[in-house]
Amino acid sequence: MKSGFITIVGRPNVGKSTLMNKLVKEKVAIVSDKAGTTRDQIKGIVNIGESQFIFVDTPGIHKPKHLLGEHMTNVALEALENVDLIMFMLDGTQEISTGDMFVNENVRSVNTPIVLVINKIDRMTDEEIEEKKKEIREKLGEFDEIITLTAEYAIGIHKIFEVAEKYLSNDVWFYPEDYYTDLPVNKIVVETVREKILHHTKDEIPHSVAVEIINVETKPAIRKYDINIYVERDSQKGIIIGKDGTMLKKIGIEARREIEHLIDLKVNLKLWVKVKKKWRKNKKFLDEMGYGK
Repeated sequence: MKSGFITIVGRPNVGKSTLMNKLVKEKVAIVSDKAGTTRDQIKGIVNIGESQFIFVDTPGIHKPKHLLGEHMTNVALEALENVDLIMFMLDGTQEISTGDMFVNENVRSVNTPIVLVINKIDRMTDEEIEEKKKEIREKLGEFDEIITLTAEYAIGIHKIFEVAEKYLSNDVWFYPEDYYTDLPVNKIVVETVREKILHHTKDEIPHSVAVEIINVETKPAIRKYDINIYVERDSQKGIIIGKDGTMLKKIGIEARREIEHLIDLKVNLKLWVKVKKKWRKNKKFLDEMGYGK
């Protein structure tokens, strides 16, 4: 038996969480088209034969503008250490940016093998893929290997396992055979509610929303969650609640269905929206929400 930890890193919104979910074949990380969706390390566990692959999804590495951003970047950078392999992911349809170069500087600051992953090759010709590889070598340098894939449609993700297998360094498994993540159920509940908010609200909402369970009550046939949703401005509160509460109701219904599927129990969600001005810069509040250093 062997196992290893593989960190997936990159700038925001290149497809890291989508790749994680496809690798695990379960919904582990919440996904949206908004940058900065992932805020913590999330582990996805895949067992193939005698090998256990422990993938670590991370927030996008970026230059932070507030304390929440600092937390997210620190979480990602910490995930570069004490792992067997770093998978540095790029969006192949975009030019290599200063953000990609910033990630590159950080991944090269640790003594860990680095494999570069080019995502979204379904939108590229063979010639464009070769040009992208050339651009990578010129701007980012050489890598141990380069993998091309499309995370959204699971095209080429078998290559991840083929390459990662070579780097597994432990002769024990860290998780039981039936685990696909180490996230507590309550954390998945919080993230599910946040994902539904991201899907249904405008661009000004995503970075400004935090979700907290304030009470859980479990009965034989049903589990009840009381949940606070925090935003920074009254206008954001109005958007999430919607006219006559329609938006909040829609968010609650979709989250409840997904959570019920996860825990195999009837679920009752009570959602409240509260304004907490400038919470992303409030260290005490961030600590309370689990976003402290």
